[in-house]
Amino acid sequence: MLKYNIAFIRSGGRLLMLNRGKAPLLGLWNGVGGKLEPGETPLASVIREIEEETGLRLEAEAVRFGGTVTWEVDGRDAGGMYAFIGEAPEDALPALPMETAEGILAWKPVEWVIDPENDGVVQHVRHFLPAMLAGEPCAEHRCFFREGKLLTVERRPLPEVVR
Repeated sequence: MLKYNIAFIRSGGRLLMLNRGKAPLLGLWNGVGGKLEPGETPLASVIREIEEETGLRLEAEAVRFGGTVTWEVDGRDAGGMYAFIGEAPEDALPALPMETAEGILAWKPVEWVIDPENDGVVQHVRHFLPAMLAGEPCAEHRCFFREGKLLTVERRPLPEVVR
């Protein structure tokens, strides 16, 4: 079982993103998420994390498993996370952007988030997020890093959907 989760909340043509205010990934835009607590399912964990980090309450029906993202760093397994796509109403969180304990929370256009030239977003997001947003079959997205640089991302079939 993986230790972490991440959610990308979509509302129309935009995504809810967090500009991280602390390491790791300080100053980069990413989805919201965190650690699974003991006995917690990945879905329950991500719903809790979404509410804690954004104040947004999403029902389980509004959150779909998109796959996993795992990392190999300098030849060693470095864990991973369960990735989810959430759907929020168009009027959700109208007071954004705003500063939170985790960083700056803001709505960003989908095209901006997945743009290959955008170095302000965590570098591997553009490699897995388009497939997840498109509703492609769930997969493991294995990210290979060497000396802090992303070398490649391999898409591998997952045997089952996580809830």
